[in-house]
Amino acid sequence: MNVSDMRAQLETDILWRLDEIRHLRNLLLQGEEPDKASVYSLRAILVMQYAHLEGFTRTALSLYIDAINSQGLPAKSLRPELLAAALAGEFDTLRRGTPTGADEGKMTTRARHQVAFVQRLQELNEGPISIAAEVAVSMEMNLGSDVLKKCLVALGISVDKVRRDQYTAIDFVKNVRNDIAHGGRKEKIPGGLFSAHLKKCEEFMNELARVLTRAVSEKWFLVQPQSAENGTV
Repeated sequence: MNVSDMRAQLETDILWRLDEIRHLRNLLLQGEEPDKASVYSLRAILVMQYAHLEGFTRTALSLYIDAINSQGLPAKSLRPELLAAALAGEFDTLRRGTPTGADEGKMTTRARHQVAFVQRLQELNEGPISIAAEVAVSMEMNLGSDVLKKCLVALGISVDKVRRDQYTAIDFVKNVRNDIAHGGRKEKIPGGLFSAHLKKCEEFMNELARVLTRAVSEKWFLVQPQSAENGTV
């Protein structure tokens, strides 16, 4: 996958998500201003917007991984974070200590998992790196600034590449969604908050797409990328 293909897929993903949000807004608000609309309609739209934000983030990071995998690069060419990402499943198995047999004790299970880990490491060192996106960018909890930073670190992207205000935006969107899901904002949702929520969602998706396409273009995943990585995009 080249940069143009990735950019096109990201833009397509953003467009259909924004179209779906607009369709829901038009259907539920029917031309009314947010300040006058039903609180139930506003709550439904805000929750949907968060869902699309999380879905886009997962899709965008997965496309970045696909772009790396498509190059068939050896472990020695990649930043160590990418090797760790390729071993994410094995790390999880070591942490959980999942039994390999009904009659095996913890010590035997641990030994088998350690051997499996080394075997997988040998495979990666001898052939091209392949990262499982569904494991490497797993979002085990609500998407927020900390979860996003964890994913960026796992993919060898400096957290400073994403502007500070974007982390604030994603936490704003998440907190509003959580407030609604946990029973808050039952009576009134200010029109200003509603409008800011949509704006921050759209800005965040566009910014993340820009960062990731630049990461592919400049090959930030290599041990020696094409350009310096200090500073924000």
